[in-house]
Amino acid sequence: MPVPFAVSASAGVAGAASAASAATAPLSTITDLGTLGGDLSIANGINNAGVVVGYSDLASGTQHGFRWSGGTMSDLGVEAGGGDSVANAVNDAGQIAGQATRADGGYAYPVRWSAAGVLQDLGGPITNRLGVGNAIDPSGRVAGGQRPADSEGSPEAIVYDAAGNPTELSTPTQTLNAATGINARGQVVGGPAFVWQNGSLTMLPVLPGGQGGSANAINVSGTIVGTVSRTGTLSGLDAALWQNNTLTDLGTIDAIQYNQATAVNAAGQIVGTADPECQPCAAPEAWLRQPGGALTKLDTLLPAGSGWTLQSATGINDRGQIVGVGLHNGHKRGYLLTPAFAATVNFEPAGSTIPVGYAADTGAAYGARSGGLTYGWNIDNSVNTRDRNASSSPDQRYDTLIHMERSGSATVWEMAVPNGHYTVHLVCGDPSNTDSVYKVNVEGVLTVSGTPSAASHWIEGTSQVTVSDGKLTITNATGSSNDKLAYVDVIAS
Repeated sequence: MPVPFAVSASAGVAGAASAASAATAPLSTITDLGTLGGDLSIANGINNAGVVVGYSDLASGTQHGFRWSGGTMSDLGVEAGGGDSVANAVNDAGQIAGQATRADGGYAYPVRWSAAGVLQDLGGPITNRLGVGNAIDPSGRVAGGQRPADSEGSPEAIVYDAAGNPTELSTPTQTLNAATGINARGQVVGGPAFVWQNGSLTMLPVLPGGQGGSANAINVSGTIVGTVSRTGTLSGLDAALWQNNTLTDLGTIDAIQYNQATAVNAAGQIVGTADPECQPCAAPEAWLRQPGGALTKLDTLLPAGSGWTLQSATGINDRGQIVGVGLHNGHKRGYLLTPAFAATVNFEPAGSTIPVGYAADTGAAYGARSGGLTYGWNIDNSVNTRDRNASSSPDQRYDTLIHMERSGSATVWEMAVPNGHYTVHLVCGDPSNTDSVYKVNVEGVLTVSGTPSAASHWIEGTSQVTVSDGKLTITNATGSSNDKLAYVDVIAS
């Protein structure tokens, strides 16, 4: 497996906070996404702007892909002559991956919608090469797949570039199922559990004695989640986590036979679905896992009297917003679950492009900012911001930074937050230099610790912390040298 560009530090615990206790705090809001005129909607993906995609019944009974934003659901439509479509994933540019039929009642083919809603069929000229578009990266590359050229069998893994040109990932010795995830570095995952990058294929480890596994999603730092065949007395599947080519069996909940992790965000928060896959049986359960913690049912995080029973979790963004499917007063609907507090901040010079879903910290001293946030430095630190414009940066968050150990620079960054437990993901690094030893505390917890190298310019970490004074505080830790902050995600947990 390719060496990741970031090295994760172990999650820390401050005061009474722990992965288990932090996960019991209720999330503040749940939103019914509505429908396109029928009585069913399914949410499949979400980007950092909070745009949700999926599909919904129309009053006519057909199903169309949708784009939901700011309380409004829009019909993505279908191909000319087609009857149905499904949207599976959306990137921060607003491009959408999915599938659509070319004829009413016919097979579906992989498609991509532009940010303006223009549908592009990626399926090519062979009529029976049906397929899917499952994931989309920041540049618009779609991961999915189609039947082989002889039109026999199940869809096999393909990546479609920004122009729609396909690259087939299967090899003469290894057939790969349709790809299910892709990140900003071009790493692609799917089943049987694999990761592919630039023509190099690595099969991921599975449980000894099991029947294999499948990778479902990959985040920007290369953390992969999916499912593995269980061994022992309870047959079925466990949720799985792969980091640096090492498997962690995440198990299941309530002894449910089939469990899978479906999505992971930059902070390492994982969501998934445990499903008995039988009738009659107990209903499926949607769950969330904080980094280093146990699986927690999403139903336990709902506000009292919400009227919801959450059955699946299919996506999570870097602000901790979760989408999936549940029963709302008996109706099967897509939902958006939003944490009680979340703030994502990118450290950058004034005038630089601000990443979607993020606020900019340009080095100003602590004070009120737009969007109702209050944050900043112990002294003005704007002279120490940088925008490298380096081709090696996966996205804008990794291309900008601020120094916090230069002579005369600020050394303390704070954000006003409600007292409580937080998952804090912090990234340090510089695409152009490796002249640092990164050691950074969040609320006194060592969260980032590592030395960059030519292979790994960025060092990251996630901690569970408790705030009791109304301010989340980031400081240099003992042993650091030339600390540089790239971005931070703060999510109530």
